[in-house]
Amino acid sequence: MRRYVKFLVCGAAAALVLASGCGQKQEEETTAAQEETSGREELTGHVELGQYKGIEIEAADRTVTDEEVQDAVQSRLEANPDLVEVDRPAENGDTVNIDFVGLLDGVAFDGGTGENYDLELGSGSFIDGFEDGLVGAVKGQELSLELTFPDPYQNNPDLAGKDVVFDVTVNRVEEARTPELNDAFVQRISDFDTVDAWEADLRSQLEDTKAQQADTQEENELFDAVVANATFTDIDNDVETEYQRLMDQNENLLALQGVTLDQYLSIFGVDQAAYEESMHNQAEFNVKLELVLQAVYTQENLEIGDEARQAVAEANGVEDFDAVVELAGETDADRFARNWTAMEFLKDNAVYK
Repeated sequence: MRRYVKFLVCGAAAALVLASGCGQKQEEETTAAQEETSGREELTGHVELGQYKGIEIEAADRTVTDEEVQDAVQSRLEANPDLVEVDRPAENGDTVNIDFVGLLDGVAFDGGTGENYDLELGSGSFIDGFEDGLVGAVKGQELSLELTFPDPYQNNPDLAGKDVVFDVTVNRVEEARTPELNDAFVQRISDFDTVDAWEADLRSQLEDTKAQQADTQEENELFDAVVANATFTDIDNDVETEYQRLMDQNENLLALQGVTLDQYLSIFGVDQAAYEESMHNQAEFNVKLELVLQAVYTQENLEIGDEARQAVAEANGVEDFDAVVELAGETDADRFARNWTAMEFLKDNAVYK
């Protein structure tokens, strides 16, 4: 089984999209990276197809149980607690409503003042020491918190490393409690009026999600099998080109978020060697699958239809195929559509057990 770093182009989706989106809508901020890294040179390797029709696939479970619905209901109840005022000292996990003024050398600084601010203790929303300093506070209490801003401090570099005082007034202390499931709760968190209507919609969402997961599972099994059945020659140059394209693409996408590759790998605990290996594995699979799809398209005399064009547009998060052509160029756009057509042919000719 292939395992890849989180943001890698995902399997078959790489044959349909401009950048790493795994079939989901692309964010506007990735457009520049897509335009820079989407183009691919023509593949020079060769493939001899093995069995690609009649592949037996284990049908994935698409059933949503009552228990799964109730688990989802409970999860949403816990994620949307009632805040109930309590007459006791504040504890971690409580929400305190506060007024506060931050002072640097006795003068209020920009961004350091708030009124009727709801702060969950333990959330890490404020600098170190602020929330800890409110643990044990009670309604009406006034406190002066002597703190030091971290260095560096990206939100306001002028405050980095500076000693400050926060004068805080506690207006109330509130405890989070799991709400009762009733129409009032449903109306608070959704556009529905009744529990029954909300639960029916929730079940529908779960069914859609499970169906998408099942489709992906079946597609991965099918495309893995078709690639495994084929024989490839002279693909080293193609793999190296695709590997470099993926490396450049991911670094560009990370740069748009202000994150370096080293920082990203550190966050997810992945070392450089493992990252490069996973990228190379992904590049090899992308090339092999692309060669298979091209060969199937040609051998079966397939043709691109409107459904294929629309599917490619949706995979890239745009309204129509013309927008894909504008972003990727006609050659790549047509290639995406051919790949989709061949993928659908393979799925239509698989045997689901």
